[in-house]
Amino acid sequence: MYYRDHEDPHIHIMSPEGICKMDFEGKVLRGDLPANKLRIIRQWINKHKDQLEHNWTISRDHVESERIEPWKQ
Repeated sequence: MYYRDHEDPHIHIMSPEGICKMDFEGKVLRGDLPANKLRIIRQWINKHKDQLEHNWTISRDHVESERIEPWKQ
């Protein structure tokens, strides 16, 4: 997340397969990734939605985001 973003809440995903921007509902806003990666990211977003929303709120106040547990298979 970048605190200077003025758009609706979203995250940036960077992987070897591509770059993507998604909202907290799992909708792709920009970019593209393979379907299997999108499925995993959507599951992660769903699991951590409250934390994502909290981090978005505090980042807008220029407060450092709290770490969110990465995806684990």
